[in-house]
Amino acid sequence: MSKSAGRRGKTRALLASGLVLGVGAAFTLAAWTDNEWVFGGAGPGSDTPGTKIYAMEQNTVAPFAEASWTDEPEANGGRLDFTIKAASLLPGDTVYAPFQVRAKAGSEALTVSLAEAVQATNPARGDDNSTALYDALRYRAWVGLDAADCSAAGDKTAGTVLVSANSPLDTLGADPFALAAGASGAAGAPVNLCFAMTLPAGTTDTDLQGKNVVPLWRFTSVTGQ
Repeated sequence: MSKSAGRRGKTRALLASGLVLGVGAAFTLAAWTDNEWVFGGAGPGSDTPGTKIYAMEQNTVAPFAEASWTDEPEANGGRLDFTIKAASLLPGDTVYAPFQVRAKAGSEALTVSLAEAVQATNPARGDDNSTALYDALRYRAWVGLDAADCSAAGDKTAGTVLVSANSPLDTLGADPFALAAGASGAAGAPVNLCFAMTLPAGTTDTDLQGKNVVPLWRFTSVTGQ
């Protein structure tokens, strides 16, 4: 074998050896890989990303004890007490029902609207839930009117009109109102409301006698707007 041929053979052998060594080194480096994981946090503590509570609750039982607060997201919901007189209305009678709403404990501040006013479907329509009586009745409503003034003799000037006088029962609220968030996770300060319902003095339809009705109102709230 010539010297040049021998050198070429050695070179090929070294190159081959180098390729083998190179592949082996790559596998060795992969075995030394180190991983680092991270997760999402919120601030310097142990909190993680999430959402706050955005909810309100109602109190329809004057004088509004703490135990009387409830959450009523479904129809028919909480029962407004228009007093016993509401069960035997005569033309010209007006009955009143005070109640409160507030932001629940831990909730953000809310903007509230009287967003729906309808006749209930439960119970079924008929004398126990008369559409004719629903159409005949009128109401008005205030925000910020204390329970003590939610009466025929009460001073209504402190309240803001939510529904104007002589409105049909399906009338929505004129303007939204605010519910403040509570401090340190507590419930927010309650907002007083007052509904007044009237059978107009000019009502002459004798077919309305002996009828009952279930009017419904839905308050809805939003936040972040």
